[in-house]
Amino acid sequence: MFAFVIAGIVVAASHQGYFAGNRVAPVARVYVAAIKAGASWEVARQIALWAIPGAIVQFLGGPKRQLGILFATGLLILNISAGWAVLVGVALRWLWTQATTGERRSEMEVFAAGVIAGDALYSFYDTTVKAYGPKK
Repeated sequence: MFAFVIAGIVVAASHQGYFAGNRVAPVARVYVAAIKAGASWEVARQIALWAIPGAIVQFLGGPKRQLGILFATGLLILNISAGWAVLVGVALRWLWTQATTGERRSEMEVFAAGVIAGDALYSFYDTTVKAYGPKK
């Protein structure tokens, strides 16, 4: 219950800066595109077109890897270099697993968790500074 109160306070204090600065989560834009797809055959065709490679990647990766979901999530990020970073990360993970024959997998997973946490902290800091910092 306490977490909901804190979350409510944070949202109440920060929502205006995020919406005013057009810092809405990209997934909201995906929902809008999906809704518009009902009215536009072109958008529906594009979604269907990209669903095919996503399904193939998911099938090849198997149910434990969720690669199709990983790449679909990458499409929600408004930065093409993030997609390349995901591909490089997958390749490096495969190379590490092959080179160490899986013996040092836990080290890789801890490092990956640290990288993700660091990226989340940086993104939060960067967005907050842009929303509330000095205007350029």
